[in-house]
Amino acid sequence: MTLVQETAEIMNKMPRHSQALVLDLLRVMNYSAMPFKRTGKSKFNLPPDFDEHFDDSNEEIASMFCGEFF
Repeated sequence: MTLVQETAEIMNKMPRHSQALVLDLLRVMNYSAMPFKRTGKSKFNLPPDFDEHFDDSNEEIASMFCGEFF
């Protein structure tokens, strides 16, 4: 399954309101004058293993948009 197919499948499972929020977010990110950066230039005190565990929250984030289907 390609990334586009997977995205379409996930979006189809979302309520229309959530789909609209995702599209609005993508539009803002697309037209932003500054490139999106995960942490940017700031004084974050991230744990040393942050990058190793960053993707661990994917299911939690997805459930905020799509509900509990994982």
